[in-house]
Amino acid sequence: MLVLLFTALLSPMVRALPAWTAATAGEGAWLTGLLAFPVLLAMGWIFRGLFHAAPADSGLAQIFQTVLGKVLGGGLTIIYGIWALFLLCLQARLYGERMLATGYRNASVTVFLAVLLALVLWMGRKKLSAFTRATEVFYLALALALGLVLAVSIQDLTPENVLPVWVSDLPGAAAATLVPLGVAGAGVFMAFLGGQITVVEGDRRRCVRWLAAGCLVMAALQFAVLGQLGPDLSAQLEEPFFEVARGVGINGAFQRVESVVVALWAFSDLALLGLLVFACRNMSETLWGERGRKWSVPVVVALTFLGAVFLFPDDFTAQGAASEGVLFGNLLLGFGVPALLRLVQKVKRAGGRAHI
Repeated sequence: MLVLLFTALLSPMVRALPAWTAATAGEGAWLTGLLAFPVLLAMGWIFRGLFHAAPADSGLAQIFQTVLGKVLGGGLTIIYGIWALFLLCLQARLYGERMLATGYRNASVTVFLAVLLALVLWMGRKKLSAFTRATEVFYLALALALGLVLAVSIQDLTPENVLPVWVSDLPGAAAATLVPLGVAGAGVFMAFLGGQITVVEGDRRRCVRWLAAGCLVMAALQFAVLGQLGPDLSAQLEEPFFEVARGVGINGAFQRVESVVVALWAFSDLALLGLLVFACRNMSETLWGERGRKWSVPVVVALTFLGAVFLFPDDFTAQGAASEGVLFGNLLLGFGVPALLRLVQKVKRAGGRAHI
């Protein structure tokens, strides 16, 4: 499940970082990945408390109803479901536009969407364990591509674009840390699958290691891109990481691996869409039982296709929607609501003990 979460967040990570952080933090933008670690660690502690105090085999939707009651909990679940559907439509459209921009400008975006969503539909109707095993393969391919781009690009970076970082740069970096936190906020949908995760000894340390690795990857990604392009150019580009990948090559071996990297990045899109679909399936099953489980995946995939085509008819609309509004929604639902829910849970438990 940690592999699934890491793989799914790679796609929004390369889109939002470092383009959005460079505009605020300049050459110190790469520090935002490191500064996000203590906040994410604290949120992990909050989620651990939520699940530890909940009945066994509970996902986040079940915790909503346990803490807030069936009506309020069900309403909050619907809000999360609507947001998941919005992210599905947006991410599918951004995937299609990325494929068109890479070298298929004369193709129809609906073809790319149909192929991707057909895979999502097929995998979403299977067991979650089968999907997580598939994402392990996706992770290996993406890790190889990411490592190749970072290793080659760091050799050619301009140190003045990223170093030195002065104390005066820290306030801007701290403010820009909201960007990686907003990206990580989409990982809240993993919590809806918590009832299907078997907890074993050592999971806490394993989670901390993956979290630290993810923050280091965010820092390295921004360090490499900013070092190559500089903060000004990085802030102007939509996805500067793929611009850096365009120039990756080794004389006598290979040149211009951008198309390969973009094609492999479809694995991350597939992992993110699959995660959101499985979360929606869990929400539907919580609200409407087995009947909701059966029809949820086809309906969600169909709505995703329609929303990607009609709600975001062009790249300009999609990029506009994928700006600060998405980060704010992820921060609110990924951090704010769970923190408040944990507070309510602790107050109710304390009141119950006092009453007894």
